[in-house]
Amino acid sequence: MSNVVTDCAANHLSHWQADTGITLLTESVGAMLRRQARAFPERPALFHVTDEATDQVASVSYRELLALAANTARWLAARVAPGERVAVWSRNELETVILQYGCALSGAIIVHFNTAWTDAEVEHALAMTRPVQLFAGHDHRGRELRPRLAALVTGAVHPLADIRRIAGASSVQPLPEVAQDAPFLIQFTSGTTGKAKGALLSHRAALLGGWLRPHCEGATERDVWLNAVPFHHIGGSISIMLAALGVGASFVVLRGFDREQLIRLMPVVGATRMGGVPTMWHDMLGSPNLPEGARLNAVSLGGASVPRELAAAIFQRLGARCGIGYGQSEFTIMTASMPADPPGVVCDTVGRPLPHVELKIIDPETGTILPRGAAGEICVRGPMCMDGYWENPEATAATIDADGFLHTGDIGTLDADGYCQVKGRLRDVIIRGGENIYPAEIEGALLAHPAVAMAAVVGVAHPRLGQEVAAAIVLRPGAAAGAAELEAHLAPQLASFKVPKSWRFVDAMPMTASGKIRKVELEEAFRDT
Repeated sequence: MSNVVTDCAANHLSHWQADTGITLLTESVGAMLRRQARAFPERPALFHVTDEATDQVASVSYRELLALAANTARWLAARVAPGERVAVWSRNELETVILQYGCALSGAIIVHFNTAWTDAEVEHALAMTRPVQLFAGHDHRGRELRPRLAALVTGAVHPLADIRRIAGASSVQPLPEVAQDAPFLIQFTSGTTGKAKGALLSHRAALLGGWLRPHCEGATERDVWLNAVPFHHIGGSISIMLAALGVGASFVVLRGFDREQLIRLMPVVGATRMGGVPTMWHDMLGSPNLPEGARLNAVSLGGASVPRELAAAIFQRLGARCGIGYGQSEFTIMTASMPADPPGVVCDTVGRPLPHVELKIIDPETGTILPRGAAGEICVRGPMCMDGYWENPEATAATIDADGFLHTGDIGTLDADGYCQVKGRLRDVIIRGGENIYPAEIEGALLAHPAVAMAAVVGVAHPRLGQEVAAAIVLRPGAAAGAAELEAHLAPQLASFKVPKSWRFVDAMPMTASGKIRKVELEEAFRDT
């Protein structure tokens, strides 16, 4: 990438030209499954827990997974035309994996519903995607979801457990040829600022979104991913499931995040790669049962800033370097750090654009490319981009411009070496007396305080300044710190107008199922005080 860095440095603009030196995959998800089943027929494609009480684990080989997925695909092909939708509403289960690959082989579009959704949110998703087959399992608390879903639709809702019967029955139903650019997945946005939209991802965007980062990091078929990210998030359905598929490795199907179960399973499955959001790892490091020197190859993080203390603790306790990645429902992976990057990269940036990703920072008002280091909207172009929002051409046109750049809605910067920093959401920018303030900068400084476990910064209305800075804080167990102490901690690091003037100390943050803080709820809480 040296030529790209030279170009970026020479023109002094925040514009990273795509490095096309890596040859990309040119097949569908189903074709990749077939290829890996030929290459590694007896290698475990996945592990799954068969007894939650005893952590008993079973494996499914690539040959077995292909057979199960192909039988499911034949069942689907007799009932679902290519391009029609199949919805699943459940926590992570083995059956969900089989169903996703069955859809890939049959040409159906898989749609994962969030288990934390209300009935109104499910009704919105049903009306948008109009699935012709529905499967329901249990939510993250173990409650059956099928009765709720059945009350919202007129057709049949299959128990997710039926996939085992379907996958075990042979059929001669022919399967269609599925192209790489065929639609594969409708990924719902988090919906933190309104009703969720459905990002339509092709086989190409999904498969490359899973494969490209681990390929660049040097992952191999000997790796085992242990990660509890839900499949209704691209971190689960793409960044784990399809990452393992792309390199012929294994992953572990976990129903949800249970730190003690994760720790117990590490030696059982021979985990080499783990991930999640920083809050999960704060919990993991707080366990007395976390083994010293587990010698993981990598811990991949995303979704929030990574405090230096956290990255150092993971390396000290587990021997693993942290990596950071940046992607969205609309663009499955944009940037990532690499193992050879300096340690500070994972804490201060989201890495550099991955191969075949073109990135620029623009003035959101004029669309002009900004000078290097200036903050503006991050825009990206590349094969990991969505085709558009499902049946929402207006929103698509507002997000993907005529040149094919996706406007992320994130504010960030790009330096001379191509490292990108995310400052916050475009709508999250706090404008105080004419000054633009980026919450991520303040949150990163707060997380450096030893007493702070989580921090969220929002803007609240102010009669004279327009907005004022407010912060919600979750303290570490047993730690103590007040507003005055945190203000003193921030004073040497930030301009005075960036230091929060309103504080709330809370036991927990309102969170989405994918680990994002619901800042709208925090803004409402500050308004109510």
